[in-house]
Amino acid sequence: MPPRWTHITINTSNIDRSVDFYTSFCGLSIVRDRRLEGRHNVWLGPQTAPGEDPIFVLVIVQDEVKALLDHFGFQCDTRAEVDRIAELARAQDILVEPPTDVGGVVGYFTTVRDPDGHVVEFTYGQPLKGL
Repeated sequence: MPPRWTHITINTSNIDRSVDFYTSFCGLSIVRDRRLEGRHNVWLGPQTAPGEDPIFVLVIVQDEVKALLDHFGFQCDTRAEVDRIAELARAQDILVEPPTDVGGVVGYFTTVRDPDGHVVEFTYGQPLKGL
């Protein structure tokens, strides 16, 4: 079996604020809260059935933010969901790029900034399955 992609890890200056952002904007859930084990990280991912392991997780670590990645991508089921997220981001003054339709494989998208400056893209119409 070839290697499988399982997680991305980012540092955050305020773990509670970042968990709040990724659960409210991206619909992720806390999969493992390692703070309960005395660690400084939280694993977020899609909702899983009790006793099941997630397919993929975002690991958020409380530490100095030394570098930003280009962006995360999340697929939405409708254009209206992209618009809703953009309006929520605009209200919180974290909208980077308003909804735009460039067609082709990129489709309809908007981008917002998380609490530490990482860019998160929300799309509709990209030919990717997603988790």
